Amino acid sequence: MDVINVLTLAVCCVIALGWARPAGAEPTRPVYRVDASSERVNRLKRSVSRVMAMSEADMVALVPDKTGFRFMGCPNCDEGTQEGQLRWSISDPHRVKCRFCDMVFPNDQYPEDRVMKVVNPVGVEVAYPYWEDATGYRYLFSARGWREARTYFSRIAQLFGELYQMTGERVYARRSVLILDAFARYYPGFLVSRDWPHRPKGFATEPPYPNGGGKWGRWRHDEMPTNLVFAYDSIYGSGELERLSEETGVDVKARIENDFFRGAIRQDQFHETDYGNAGPRIYEGYIAIGRVLGDPGLVHEGVRQSRELFRRTFYEDGFWMEGSVGYHQMTMGGMNRVFRAVRGYSDPPGYVHPENGTRLDDLDLERDIAVITRAKRILDVCRYPDGRQMTMHDNWAHFRNLRVPDRSVSTLLAGVGHAWLGQGKVDEQVQLHLHFSGGYGHEHADNLNMGLFAKGRELLPDVGYTHTRHRVWSTSTLCHNTVVIDEKRQHTRGRSGPSDGRLLAFEPGFDAVKWAEASGEGAYPGLARVYRRALLLVNAGESDVYAVDLFRVTGGSQHDWALHGNADADGEASVSVPLTPNGEHMLPGVDVRLPTGESDRGDAEGRNIAYAYFQNVSRGAASDDLKITFSIDDSPVAVRTHIPGQAGAEVFAGDAMSFRRAEENDALLDKFRMPIFLLRRKGTSPLSSRFAAVHEPFDGKPFVDDVRVEMLDGDAVGITVSHHGVVDHIVYRGGPGDNAISIGDLSLNGEVGFVRARDGRPEMMGLWGGTLLKWDQVVLEGSGAYQGEVTGTLRTDAGAPHDALIVSGELPTGEALKGSTAIVTFGDGSTRGCRVRAVSREGGKTHVLLESDPGFDVDSEGMRHLFFPHREIPGTVRYRLRTSAFVHTADRSLSSIGTARFSGF
Repeated sequence: MDVINVLTLAVCCVIALGWARPAGAEPTRPVYRVDASSERVNRLKRSVSRVMAMSEADMVALVPDKTGFRFMGCPNCDEGTQEGQLRWSISDPHRVKCRFCDMVFPNDQYPEDRVMKVVNPVGVEVAYPYWEDATGYRYLFSARGWREARTYFSRIAQLFGELYQMTGERVYARRSVLILDAFARYYPGFLVSRDWPHRPKGFATEPPYPNGGGKWGRWRHDEMPTNLVFAYDSIYGSGELERLSEETGVDVKARIENDFFRGAIRQDQFHETDYGNAGPRIYEGYIAIGRVLGDPGLVHEGVRQSRELFRRTFYEDGFWMEGSVGYHQMTMGGMNRVFRAVRGYSDPPGYVHPENGTRLDDLDLERDIAVITRAKRILDVCRYPDGRQMTMHDNWAHFRNLRVPDRSVSTLLAGVGHAWLGQGKVDEQVQLHLHFSGGYGHEHADNLNMGLFAKGRELLPDVGYTHTRHRVWSTSTLCHNTVVIDEKRQHTRGRSGPSDGRLLAFEPGFDAVKWAEASGEGAYPGLARVYRRALLLVNAGESDVYAVDLFRVTGGSQHDWALHGNADADGEASVSVPLTPNGEHMLPGVDVRLPTGESDRGDAEGRNIAYAYFQNVSRGAASDDLKITFSIDDSPVAVRTHIPGQAGAEVFAGDAMSFRRAEENDALLDKFRMPIFLLRRKGTSPLSSRFAAVHEPFDGKPFVDDVRVEMLDGDAVGITVSHHGVVDHIVYRGGPGDNAISIGDLSLNGEVGFVRARDGRPEMMGLWGGTLLKWDQVVLEGSGAYQGEVTGTLRTDAGAPHDALIVSGELPTGEALKGSTAIVTFGDGSTRGCRVRAVSREGGKTHVLLESDPGFDVDSEGMRHLFFPHREIPGTVRYRLRTSAFVHTADRSLSSIGTARFSGF
């Protein structure tokens, strides 16, 4: 089928779907009114001044009549990234310039001396000049300029329209109409580009059309000329459309509306509905075109797609499905434009949608879709203490758009799978992060990654996003603070099933000690029998904290525990054992080819190429009192990590490129480095390892005097930390259990116990998920844990009076359990953490009242996620709810979740 026939078919499909303008639906224009001010008028006049200085003919001559390309690199230098080096300017509209080496193209050295010819959709042969390098790669410099010029003139046309709205001066409307008509004349002949970084550029002449390329935009998501729709709306009543029609003998309105705007709708119909992070650009286009052209069917379609985006792709905690704060921001930024485009819309009198019989009145999507409120708060919540966005998965670590929080509060994002333990205000904020999300786009292989921000610095970082040629390193497991099994990259998605981690504990109820835990066996399906990390944040007093880090792994024959130093400044790693040089990288003897572009995976003879990025390697043998200190040049702030009990393991120290400071410039990647440390244990499969560490952030002088660890029966671990004249005793059982664990003067019947002693006398005691913690004759008693079956849920979004779990078992009513976390386990073993605010008895049933939407419902067959990922899981749904208690012995102040008692002091 030829392209013209395909377009004809698409027109018929659009009309059949009810998207032709209904009779009597002419809107009052402008639909979108701009806020006028003298300051804004003056600013816009300055923005358009260069174009206003041109003649009308010269301006129209610069409006590109052919499809261009976004990704076109500089053949003269190797700086920048993602073929984004070349820039276009209205001051030199026939050439492009490299923003790094300043060379202008084309030129005598790089002439466009060859021509690619192709027949466009209206049957006209068009020419694309290019220069070809020795490898046969084509550089289309002029087409790069056309792409930028298209973006520029569509924006300028909108500004002209806004100036006309604000001033009533028809000269601005005239300019806008001329640009609109030029694009309307050219649009039918635009080719669909194939435009992707580091790949040959070309065209798709018939469906299916690629995602990476477009007829109007550089990819499918940019196919709506929304700027020009707003321009058209602004100047519609100016009389300039009619004037140009008289001058040209053509119905300019019809050409713009039918050939251009509806043409964009027709082009979109070649694709399935897009529910990705850039999808809102399409929805906004449907709504804007529908409102401006008076076509309620198009508005309904944009609204339908918008509603579906929130239903399909957001977790119950409001997070975008990809788990990246940056892509959440991108998605919500697009949806904010949709909200503005549709706000207040009502269908014409008497209109109902021909397929579903609905009508829209005084529309406000933000009001009508409950999860939007939670989605909006994500960008404020997910901030480091320095105001940067958290670098989960593909997210930039830029010091831009900073929103510095007043304080750091422990937070659980149970849907996406991320939690942090927080404390402190202003400059004394601390965050200890535990990441356990799955892979659903833009993910990193980073299950059970840990991060630490303290003393004003991101001391143990996640390096974040990059488009540089070494992207393969940034997404690798080894590039994160986690454990690599058998040198393998973690599974993130695919036929091996979901990789989501499982929340096991989130207990932030007490200021002195907070605890979170997760497992991630799905990251190594068929290999990891146990893959589990527990983190405790301990307030050490005198503005100091430390983090206890317990990582258990069973499976495979090699476990690499990785830790990375600060990524924002020069620094070094100092290890407490002797090290000797061990080669250029961690793959000695392997012929390594590093990637040449971000989509290139490189090659390491079948080995994991991430190990080739761990460079300038030194090697040694671990001791029982192993320590690693990451320092920062010209700063007194550092972090020292104590890793006792690892004699017999191997130690590696080295460095890797720091993407952040290279600022997305491939040429600078080798200039900026950051330190890395690795602890390796090897043995017979299935190897079992228990890594117990204490991370000690300090400013000027370390405060921890000694750390000791004792591996107890089963999975239990005992840790002692000496600091500030006291000794902290921590016992971690590794799960529920009935038998008491004893170590020295401490006896625990529970999951976690904490005692701070000074001269042998307890100052603080904490108990989680247990009935008894004893220090000599001093006793702290708790109420253990409640557990049973979840038989149903209630949701305020569905009209219930509160969000709740309906559960079996007798629980104390009221707020006795406020601040606890109910760990809900589904039939496949996956979990959700539900924060508890109260318990009530209603209609003979126990309701565990929650802080937010549980996000699932339950019936006799199992459960169903009501938000992303929308899985239905058969089997019994169970819950476990820990109680906890904490006492300061000096004043006998006792705090508890559940009932507790203190005696013997």
